[in-house]
Amino acid sequence: MWRGGICLCPSKAELRPGPRLPGPVQTLWYTFDQPGFFARCRSQFGSTWTVRLPGFPPVVVTADRDAIKRLFTGDPLVRRHGNDLLRRILGDSSLMLVEPTEHLARRRLELPPFHGQAVRRYGERIRELFAAEVDGWRTGQIVATADRARAVTLELILELVLGIRDPGLRTRLGHEFETLQTPANNLALFLPEVLTRRARWNAWVYRPLDRVRQLLARHIAQTRDDPTLDQRTDSLSLLIRARDGDDGHVSSLSDEELCDELLTLVLAGHETTATAIGWACDLLAHNPAVAGRLRDDDGEAYLKAAAKEVLRARSVIYVSAARHVLEPFEIGAWVIAPGTLMLVDAQGVHGDPKLYPEPEAFRPERFLEQPPDSYAYIPFGGGAHRCLGAALAMLELELFIETLVQRVELAPDGPPARPVRRSVTLAPGNGGRVRVSRVRAPAIAAAA
Repeated sequence: MWRGGICLCPSKAELRPGPRLPGPVQTLWYTFDQPGFFARCRSQFGSTWTVRLPGFPPVVVTADRDAIKRLFTGDPLVRRHGNDLLRRILGDSSLMLVEPTEHLARRRLELPPFHGQAVRRYGERIRELFAAEVDGWRTGQIVATADRARAVTLELILELVLGIRDPGLRTRLGHEFETLQTPANNLALFLPEVLTRRARWNAWVYRPLDRVRQLLARHIAQTRDDPTLDQRTDSLSLLIRARDGDDGHVSSLSDEELCDELLTLVLAGHETTATAIGWACDLLAHNPAVAGRLRDDDGEAYLKAAAKEVLRARSVIYVSAARHVLEPFEIGAWVIAPGTLMLVDAQGVHGDPKLYPEPEAFRPERFLEQPPDSYAYIPFGGGAHRCLGAALAMLELELFIETLVQRVELAPDGPPARPVRRSVTLAPGNGGRVRVSRVRAPAIAAAA
């Protein structure tokens, strides 16, 4: 017998499905205090539970590592539900939303500009922008690091990803992208009725989005016509030049596909990277021994481990993946019914003491001892839908940490920050506020 997405079969034990609060109450709790809501559910129901969100099918949330592996690798599951909401914002051609039959070819076409040498060549410029930011900090200053990081990471995206050289266009697009990172989008993702052109929210949500699309379309056309296109190294130029002939015919990206993909990269990558930097500052301020080792360690291994540990200790994305169940799916004693939406709880799996001993401790050494498990370490999702910009995001985080510890020493400005929901991220509730306890001269930093 199926009940609410769970099969209560004679051979299966009935498990408590989740909170019994009315659906609208669960939606409000999820929307405005997702960390608290999920934490309460984990404490009461374990690693897997069901929530009720009006307008959605039954939603099963899991932090079970084995279930996550099956979700990331299993054919009976397709990431489809929720796409109608995102499609209104990101467009039909975003890689996040294309059908499975198209996804592999599109990803093969788009991955090279965001992988390997194509990303590493940005390192020097990323260092320059981060150094310019941190060098402006002064001893005793209180810095809201997440807010400062948003400005710098947006500049990086506009320059390195979009390849915008016109200062006026950078300013206009930067303003419009900041406008899109408002509570309107948070509401738009969870209240489908605001996502219609007839809605009163039109001016709040759609007009800035339309302006962004118009500016991007104009910029894409100008970049295509640039006589120096073959020499350009920004991600947009690489995407324009990308060709894929593995399926027997040469394919490339249309202007519409490019526009949707650039919009996705900015909206998905700008806020998340800035949030990760804010968390890194908060964690390093409260863990000076880690900062000291980073400062004194000449190798890259500990730096890379520290960046990984930031993303484990403070999950930036509260839901790492969503999959729509098309066939019966077992998790332990449960059988999940077709039609159920499954969400992967990143906080839960990253905080599982069976996977990460002392999960509350900020301990980069854990990633020196063994590499991350692809199904237990999921800051960028997993499987075929793993975040396209993961390599660039990790490079930015690593280079920011490296720049930070060489130039300043931080101290807390209060207790450790609590996560709060900001758009699609879990951001430091205090804005990543830290106190600069010491400024190290650039010459000393360079020699350290």
